[in-house]
Amino acid sequence: MLRNAHAFGRWCLQWSLFLKHPKKLGALVLVAIAYYLGAQIAFAIGTFSDRIFAPFWPPNIVLFCTLLFVPKRQWWLYIAATFPAHVLAEIAVGMPAAQLLVAFGTNCTLAILNAVGVKWLLRQPPWFGTFWNASIYLLVTAAIGPALSAFGGAFVQILSGANIVNYWRSWGNWYLANALASVTLGPVFLIWFSRPSEAERLSRRRKVEAVILALSLGLTCAIAFRMGFGTVTTEFLPTVLYSPLPLVLWAAIRFGQRGASGAVLVITVVSIWQNLHGSTLFNDLNPERNVLALQVFLMGVAVPVFLLGAAIDELRRTGEATRELARALLQAQDEERRRIARDLHDSTGQNLVVAGLLANQVKSLAPTSCVPLIAELNDLLQRSIMEIRTATYLLHPPLLDRLGLSMALRSYVDGFSKRTGIVVELDLSPDMPPMSSTTELALFRVIQEALTNVWRHSGSSTARIRLSQQPSAAAQQVMLTIEDSGKGIPNNIRVSNLSSTKTRNHVSEGLGLASMRERLNQIGGCLEIDSVRGKTVIRAIVMLNPTSLHTTP
Repeated sequence: MLRNAHAFGRWCLQWSLFLKHPKKLGALVLVAIAYYLGAQIAFAIGTFSDRIFAPFWPPNIVLFCTLLFVPKRQWWLYIAATFPAHVLAEIAVGMPAAQLLVAFGTNCTLAILNAVGVKWLLRQPPWFGTFWNASIYLLVTAAIGPALSAFGGAFVQILSGANIVNYWRSWGNWYLANALASVTLGPVFLIWFSRPSEAERLSRRRKVEAVILALSLGLTCAIAFRMGFGTVTTEFLPTVLYSPLPLVLWAAIRFGQRGASGAVLVITVVSIWQNLHGSTLFNDLNPERNVLALQVFLMGVAVPVFLLGAAIDELRRTGEATRELARALLQAQDEERRRIARDLHDSTGQNLVVAGLLANQVKSLAPTSCVPLIAELNDLLQRSIMEIRTATYLLHPPLLDRLGLSMALRSYVDGFSKRTGIVVELDLSPDMPPMSSTTELALFRVIQEALTNVWRHSGSSTARIRLSQQPSAAAQQVMLTIEDSGKGIPNNIRVSNLSSTKTRNHVSEGLGLASMRERLNQIGGCLEIDSVRGKTVIRAIVMLNPTSLHTTP
């Protein structure tokens, strides 16, 4: 007795705390309104002949998603808040009190089972994003939860006058209605209404594409189901049923799980509405059996499309993680090059300079017979100093940090021509916009790698480098072109775009080309390679967004 009184007092205290906080009270009211609107949407889409049982029930998803994001100790508050909304919705369609209570109890059971299972197995958001997580979600919310709650939910139709002999049909109707909502509407709530990361935000163009795709899919479904009614023979039924599939695959491939769940929801809403309002592709005389066939069909489409979207998202995230790893490796490589260059210049280079000074002092003190040896030693020291300076510059040119890309390129090209004998023509546009140090370093490394390939592999005696600003409506654009007249890049390394014939034996690019491409990807640029015998053109195109431009304080 005391324990019950204590529990009742604790509940009253929690209610009083909610009443004192307008935001928390507003959350309860918002959930209740969403529950009520979900029921009205289900009734608007369509119900069975008893006007009570709907083949697609969003309120359970509203309650399930709410329980996922609130503490467990507050679950009963949100369940209590949805009870008046449930009563108002069901009384409006004439549901008796006994059925109303059984339906609400079963709805709460389903929401609690799904929330407990998802929290236990997936623990915390994001709930999706991988094929494994999507499979766990389907197992909990579309298989176990609806199957268990349907044992009670079947009695809603039994209490409305259905024969107990049809219990398992009622069980199937209840199960499919909630499983279908979990597969179609649940992911929409958990994905579309969650705060997306910066990488997941859609651009204006992608939003327009999503709207066009949704309208096209809805129109395709409406036409397919309406044209199929009474005009399609049995052998052509699969053709009509799967006519929306290309658009669904487009949504899944372009937008991942967000697109897959949204597309399946559109198909579900349009097809159920038309099926329950006289236009149906299923020719059974029993309307409820037609809807059951439609539910099975929709589940057969929704589950693989949902998993496809999860697999695409997982693949996309894996690619992003790989690119991030490549960026980190390139950054670490540049930092290590900078450190080694600094150490060689400040330590080894200075030691060699001191050794040269000491050799000159020894030369004045040594006997005449030792002078030739000391002179030879001094020459070796001077050559070593020059080699250290060259290696230091190749590792990280100090002029790039001090005077910018233009001066660093002129110095590097001059030294490259002296070392290799290759004549390099350097054409730098005078109206080049200022660029960030990251962009300048990436362009310098691309030129460095390209000239190294010319020296080692092409056999060309000349090279031409051109860096200019290109007109672009979207943003400032810089184009870098490196051209040589050597033997070209072999087809097994890179397929040519200049040649009219292309080989099917496409082998991945060499490490140098891959490094160039990855560096440009990190700054939002792209690499184009055109090569035939006698001419190779490498183009690097970089869009200078505000973060790529150098700003002075």
